[in-house]
Amino acid sequence: MKKHFLFYLFIAFVFLMTSCGLGEKSYPEQVFDKVAVAANKVPNGFKVHFREIRGQLKAGSLVIVTPENEVKKVNATEYVTNHYVAMFEKDMLAIKEMKTDEETKPIFAATLDLFQYVDNIYKTDMLRIAKMIDEGQPNEDIDTAIDELEASKSKLIDERFNKVYDLIMPYADKHGVDYKIMDTPNFSK
Repeated sequence: MKKHFLFYLFIAFVFLMTSCGLGEKSYPEQVFDKVAVAANKVPNGFKVHFREIRGQLKAGSLVIVTPENEVKKVNATEYVTNHYVAMFEKDMLAIKEMKTDEETKPIFAATLDLFQYVDNIYKTDMLRIAKMIDEGQPNEDIDTAIDELEASKSKLIDERFNKVYDLIMPYADKHGVDYKIMDTPNFSK
């Protein structure tokens, strides 16, 4: 009898936990997670990306995971297309699918503006430079193209990124979202 009572008490406790939504994130936490986590994928400079791509390509370890969960060796162009472009498109879709209200509308709009701008860079400038790598063009020409990309686009990315954070951080503070700001080293040099 005592075992049955404890079993039913345990079942009632589990039911209570799941029905009350304990352990689920609040809407402000979900907004913060989608926006801040995704925005942190935006590069703080493109040199680090190309350094990694060139190093992995040289080592023969530049790979992607296909939709069939197969690991496939790729060239720089395929990597940019299948890794970065797909990542930003997935993040934009996730933002577009979020429920919005008057308070989150400007946050989502600024985030989508940032992602669309960066996505365009990956689809044009990054692919152009990746193609240069694949064609075996001289490192000096590739480095010049990367420097030109940094000079022409980084400031505009920073402005859009800062706009997102200027909106999401007060929103998180207002709604008691627990977060931690960490300083990360700048590897772009």
